[in-house]
Amino acid sequence: MASDKIIRDSTPDAALVPPSAAPGAAPSPATASSAVHLVPKTRRDVALDGLRGLAVLMVFLFHYGGGLQSSRPAVRLFGLLTQAGWLGVVLFFALSGFLITGSLWESAAQGHHLRNFYARRALRILPIYFVALLAAVAAALLHGATLSQLKPFVIFVFFLQNFPHLAANAIQNPSPLPLYHFWTLAVEEQFYLIWPLILFFAHSRRHALRLSLWFFALTVFFLVSIYTLAAFAGARTHHLYDYFLLTQSGAIALGCATSLAMGSRFSPSGRKPGTHRLVRMYALPAFFAGVAIYLYTSYLSGSLYLTDPIQFWLGLPAISIAAAATIPLVLRSGLPRTLFSHPLLGWMGRISYGFYIYHILLQPLFDNLGARYTHQTTGNDYHIVRALFAFVITCIVSWLSFTFFEQPILSLKRYFPLNPSLPWGEPLVETHRSRHHHP
Repeated sequence: MASDKIIRDSTPDAALVPPSAAPGAAPSPATASSAVHLVPKTRRDVALDGLRGLAVLMVFLFHYGGGLQSSRPAVRLFGLLTQAGWLGVVLFFALSGFLITGSLWESAAQGHHLRNFYARRALRILPIYFVALLAAVAAALLHGATLSQLKPFVIFVFFLQNFPHLAANAIQNPSPLPLYHFWTLAVEEQFYLIWPLILFFAHSRRHALRLSLWFFALTVFFLVSIYTLAAFAGARTHHLYDYFLLTQSGAIALGCATSLAMGSRFSPSGRKPGTHRLVRMYALPAFFAGVAIYLYTSYLSGSLYLTDPIQFWLGLPAISIAAAATIPLVLRSGLPRTLFSHPLLGWMGRISYGFYIYHILLQPLFDNLGARYTHQTTGNDYHIVRALFAFVITCIVSWLSFTFFEQPILSLKRYFPLNPSLPWGEPLVETHRSRHHHP
């Protein structure tokens, strides 16, 4: 039975909730006290790590698998399907909104929670980001760039590389190390800047949920305006708003809404919010409906990638809904949770941030290795060899980065505590270790 399943935290020192705090049970004072003391040190969930691992693999295939062309239908179909790998970014966005919102909301009454939130985000995002940026600057100087030619890097320093009229200048930096994928980090950092301030004015979880849905509605209104009105035809021609915050943050807002709707298993009442049942009931239909609408717009446009206006104002919101619906689907027992709880996917999820940074930053190396071993720069052999080198080397570099650089910095988060917030998924049961472990 589902209630008999044990769902362990993905970190070895996690404590679990006792069975008396299971969903739907009205906790006694002793239970409530126990639940407070048995909150895990982290809020990681093995299936969510696996979902993040899938997202980064999709992005990798999008960048390295799309060149496959063949008279053989299977090979050609695989090359075509990799066009949809950009959906991994949408999944990343939904997960980001989901994970940050629960912790923010549960920490609202905690002193300095905004300071701690921004400090924790800085420790996660900035070190590796600026290391990559410095590497790009150093490579530009080594290739003869002058100081005046380094001005486009200032755009990256302030996370403005997704702004209209600035995006093109940012990409035209003189470095041989590409940074074109950094627009996603700009979207997330801009959202992180404003979303906690919006939540600050929410007087209840339901009010916060409405605010997140209104934010999503704002993004849809923006997309319909930019990608349908004649007044913005020039902007569409030059792709000025393709990576803008209000273009791409709908999935983040829906991730926030999903977190607020599902609620935290460590809520004071020990009960799920009423919206939790609606999320569980409609997650699967919402997923299939979102995917179907996205495929329909792709069929009309002749591409699985974002190319035509209809894919922006209809397909993108639809697939954002599907991405957010994926989260509750992997939090309950069943085949999706089993698949995404696989250790290899979880490992990919843990190193996913570094993997995302390095798989494009080191692309010139992979291009050279592919050309050296195949003696060509096009064709299936070149693309396959290049992709193999890219995957293996990026995994190694990302693991080394996570183990020896990122983790020591992330350990500093202990100085900026936030209340952990595990979402309602499968019931957690007490284990021998959790009875004796108090974080």
